[in-house]
Amino acid sequence: MLTPQAANPEAASSSLGAQTTAPRAPLLHLYVDETGSRHPDRKPPQAGHGYDWFAIGGILINAEEEEAAKQLYADFLKRWPQVQHPLHLTDIRAEKKGFAWLGRLSDEERSRFLLDLRTFLGNVPVAGTACVIDRPGYYERGYAKRYGDEKWKLCRSAFDIVVERAAKYAKLNGRRLKVFYERADPVTDAQIEGYFQNLKTNGLGFDTGTSAKYAPFSAADFGETLVGIEGKDKRNKMMQVADSYVYSIARGSYDRKFDFFRRIFEKGRLVTTQVDIALAPTLGIKRYCFDLVDAARTNKKGRD
Repeated sequence: MLTPQAANPEAASSSLGAQTTAPRAPLLHLYVDETGSRHPDRKPPQAGHGYDWFAIGGILINAEEEEAAKQLYADFLKRWPQVQHPLHLTDIRAEKKGFAWLGRLSDEERSRFLLDLRTFLGNVPVAGTACVIDRPGYYERGYAKRYGDEKWKLCRSAFDIVVERAAKYAKLNGRRLKVFYERADPVTDAQIEGYFQNLKTNGLGFDTGTSAKYAPFSAADFGETLVGIEGKDKRNKMMQVADSYVYSIARGSYDRKFDFFRRIFEKGRLVTTQVDIALAPTLGIKRYCFDLVDAARTNKKGRD
C-alpha cells in the first residue's frame, strides 16, 4: 500500500554559495501499459475468455519505494531462473513465446510458479489503477461513429482518465506525478506524449456538463502536478509489473474471480480501496461504457 509522505526541502547551490529553495513535493510514479484493441471500429481476435476490452493502466508507486519493489522482483527471478523474458501475463497464461517452458512443467510446478507470481504481484508496494473500456459498449454509445475531432480514439479517453485520476491522487498525498509508458513505435509514442502535453497545457477535453460529477482537474491543477513523461522498454521491471496489473484489472472488471485480480484485490493493491470510499468514484479504477455488460449480468441474475 502506498504511504503518504510530506514534502522535504531541497537545497540548491549557486556561485554565491548554497541557497535554500522552496520545498518541492516528492514524486509519485505512474507506470502505464495497455491491453486490448485501441481501435473502436476494428474487431479484435476472439479471446478465449470472451471479453472485449481496451484498457490503459498499471501501477502508482512512490518514487522512494521503487528499490524495494525491484528487490521483490529480483527475489522472484532467483526462485525462477527459467524466466528469461519480460513478464507478460497473456503469454504466461497461454504458455507461449518466452513462457512456452511452463507447458513442460508438472502440474504441481506450474501451479507453484503461478502462485508465486500472484504472491509477488500482491506484495509490491503499489496501487493498481486503470481505465477499462468495454469496446462493444463504447461503440453502442456512438462514440466510434463520430468524425474528425469528435471521434476520439479509445487510447485518448483511457489515457486522459487514468492520468487525471493519478494526478488527483498525487495532489491528495502532497506529491507531484511523473508518467512512464511502454514504448511502442515512433507514431504511437508521439501520440501518447501528445496526450500528456495536452493535459498539462489545456486540461481535459471531456464535455464539462457530463463530467462535472467527477470533479475534473483544471489545466492549472495539471500544470502544477504533472512533472513529465518518459518512455520505457518492456524489460523495465516496473513496466512489467504494470503490464500484469492492467491485464488483471481489465479481466477482473468482468470477472472478479479471476485469480490474479483476486490476489491484488485481497492484498489491498487497488487504488480504489486505498482511498476514502467517498473519493473512489473520482480517484479509483474506472469502468467505462459497461452498460451492456452490467445489463446482461442483471438479466442473468433475474433468470437464476
